[in-house]
Amino acid sequence: MTAVLRSEAIKLRTVRSTTWSLLLFASVSVLFTALYCEGASTTGGSPGHPGDNDIIMDSLTGVWYGQIALAVLAVLAITSEYSTGMIRATLAATPRRRAVLATKGVILGFVALVLGFVVTAACFQVGQELLRRNGFNFDHGYPAASITDGEAFRAVGGTTLYLGALVLFSLGVGALVRRTAGAITIVLLAVLAPVVAISFLPDNLSEPVEKFSLIGAGLSIQQTVEREDNIPLEPAAGLAVVGAYAAVALLVALWSIGRRDA
Repeated sequence: MTAVLRSEAIKLRTVRSTTWSLLLFASVSVLFTALYCEGASTTGGSPGHPGDNDIIMDSLTGVWYGQIALAVLAVLAITSEYSTGMIRATLAATPRRRAVLATKGVILGFVALVLGFVVTAACFQVGQELLRRNGFNFDHGYPAASITDGEAFRAVGGTTLYLGALVLFSLGVGALVRRTAGAITIVLLAVLAPVVAISFLPDNLSEPVEKFSLIGAGLSIQQTVEREDNIPLEPAAGLAVVGAYAAVALLVALWSIGRRDA
């Protein structure tokens, strides 16, 4: 397993798309957070009587745009080997096929968790600074939030775990589909289609879709203020939903890779 870990780490590190994907994830996340928070404003409240803005959730907005780059990276980590034929050499050197896929998952998950936390924390700091400048301050009922505060740390940490689960889900889809375009399409549909569908579905259908979609569950993890438009899901339940997506996709992929020809 040590040799497999080393070889898969070298593959990921030396492919040019890895650098570009990670740079895009970081830059897009921080940029869109800055744009959103720079345009936010409040008419106010008073100390102890704020409005209902969720300034912690707002300061993590950019992550939902940057996540696409991480998902694409996870898909490419497996589909690129099938498209180039390298997978045959990989499986010839490591006949334990499930070990190869599991190792890819470990490495990608580690990268997503480490970089995800750094980028999410950076978004939080940038967002908080811009929001305070735009009136979300103590005088208007919004005391400064620190990343070490319980709710803030839970939102940042939960978002990081969401990104790790998204990467594993995307890897599993890529291993099942084996074609880059098809796998990326499925992942993007899984992430983005519910956002569009909710606008057109009746209430009795839109709520379950909202609660049990990837992005809906992910948003519930970030919520720190009670609002009427909140996702009706507790943060722990949101993490469970996201984890279920990753577990199912990866387990099916592990079962499939041992039964199909390369």
